[in-house]
Amino acid sequence: MSVPPGGLILLTGANGYIASVTIHLFLARGYSIRGTVRSIRRNAWMKTYFGPRFELVEVPNIHSPGVFENGDLLRGVDGIVHMAMDMDMNPQNQGIIENTIQSNLRLLEAAARESRVKTACALPTTGVPYKIDSSTWNEEAIEQTSKPWNNEGNPRWHGIKLYAASKARGEQEAFAWARKHQPSFSFNTVVPNVNFGIAISHENMSYRSTAAVLDGVVKGYPAAPSVLPSQWYVDVEDTALLHLAALTLDDVHDERLLAFAGKYSWTQIMEILHRRYPGKIGLGALSNNAEPEVVDAGEVDNQRSIEVLKMMGKEGFTTLEDTLVKAVDTILENQAKNVPKTRIDLYYESVAGRVVGS
Repeated sequence: MSVPPGGLILLTGANGYIASVTIHLFLARGYSIRGTVRSIRRNAWMKTYFGPRFELVEVPNIHSPGVFENGDLLRGVDGIVHMAMDMDMNPQNQGIIENTIQSNLRLLEAAARESRVKTACALPTTGVPYKIDSSTWNEEAIEQTSKPWNNEGNPRWHGIKLYAASKARGEQEAFAWARKHQPSFSFNTVVPNVNFGIAISHENMSYRSTAAVLDGVVKGYPAAPSVLPSQWYVDVEDTALLHLAALTLDDVHDERLLAFAGKYSWTQIMEILHRRYPGKIGLGALSNNAEPEVVDAGEVDNQRSIEVLKMMGKEGFTTLEDTLVKAVDTILENQAKNVPKTRIDLYYESVAGRVVGS
């Protein structure tokens, strides 16, 4: 069974980029949200911003044993969207894989004890951008992180692989648990790639995750495109809508929904932004990259997700141009506000030589 109209949804990691847009969409569709964050004090603004149908619960460590035994956490919940994730990207953090697996399983076990929960637990994860369908897993990341890091190669890249492997293994084990225990609720996952689009409450959240990359593009940081090489994009609101579908559509049961809209390249992005915003944003530095662009050659079977989006009232995925315009309009509208800098801002500035000794 699916979440009833106006039902209460538990959403973990509520202050993340995709999570905040998902909350915005769910509330607009009439649902109520109980969001978890590590610190209520640091995220108190969310209660005022999102309004009376949003409540905040403090969960300092989503990986702690017994964290889901808190009776107040799942009381009255009709559905769960599990987005909380360790974003440390530490190359030495080998334990992230087992911690993620156990956290997912504990949440599923807790949900199974709540007779009211009859719906989907959606876990955003990362796929391999070459040939992907609903049976594809990031086996490369799993294999390459099977042993502790030996300090060879790029530490940042190994941390990213650990993050990807933890998501893939966590999802695999969650599906195995659901097949074995046959719970009363439906279990689905949403598998997104690079999310572009709107961002929520810039003065409180600034730009997080991939939203920060487009903000860097608007500011003209030369290093901005290097953070996200050409691959597949999705509009963050489409990702949120697929999560809602996973929770509310009876036809979506035990599925992996691929939130991959289409390929992008920075050549495409630059052409769109130059054409739509001539002379308005700092794009000149992006044109100075003499390196040839490596264009993604992958294939993704996203037809099922297109069908599901149509069930939710859309014709399919949002186009790259429409997605970028929504993102940049949001950034430009907030340029005059006091938007805090993020870690990625400091990275861009350091690469550009604008920060010395920081």
